[in-house]
Amino acid sequence: MSTTTPTTKRPFPALGECNYGSGADDMEAYLKTLDLWDVTDDPTAAPLPEDATNPMAEERKHKGQASGQIWLAVEDGQKVHVKDVKNDPAKMWLKLREVHVQQKPDTCFNTYDALLGLRKLEVESLASLMAQADKAMQDIRALHPRDFTIDSLDNDLASMALICTLPSDYNNFMSSLLLLDSLDLTKLQSTFQNEESQRFARGVDSSPSLAMAVGSTSSPSQGPRTLVLAQENAEKSE
Repeated sequence: MSTTTPTTKRPFPALGECNYGSGADDMEAYLKTLDLWDVTDDPTAAPLPEDATNPMAEERKHKGQASGQIWLAVEDGQKVHVKDVKNDPAKMWLKLREVHVQQKPDTCFNTYDALLGLRKLEVESLASLMAQADKAMQDIRALHPRDFTIDSLDNDLASMALICTLPSDYNNFMSSLLLLDSLDLTKLQSTFQNEESQRFARGVDSSPSLAMAVGSTSSPSQGPRTLVLAQENAEKSE
């Protein structure tokens, strides 16, 4: 496998805190143009030239070039995440994904929220709106595990529906949902039942919230509430 030495500055912004989706795609494409993607994506599958006099040296060279390109393509604030593995491009790539694509309830909820909460602005074109929807879908797919199915999607949507129906007096409860390790519907239903039991034991009237959950719908202009917003509101009320 021959590599191409870059002669120009990389043609895309450095990967930072808020642009992992586009930054990872740009970096992947860039490494492919340099024939360095194989050692980054799957080092065991990276072919070496048949006439290579020293295959091990060639492999080390390719890994060094790939890891160097990745290091230079991330912002200074992100380099701390890959500093301990900066000699291994595959581990660097996986570490960046692990840091930025966290399959946690708040992350999953907010990616769906970004998609379902899209609203066209008066001065916005339909093309721009479609681009935003495509970007939101890319963020959602990035969080999907390999075994994601239609049943998994049904689970996520049902979980979102339950959370979105909660009124503001449940903000503390909504923020506690961040402690769950997933948006598993069965686990969420159990958490709802526990909350109901605790409210009953404390003498808190939950009937208004139950009525809202069953009979009310959110205004299209408002969009679904996010867990992050609920957490902020809960902190302010404490």
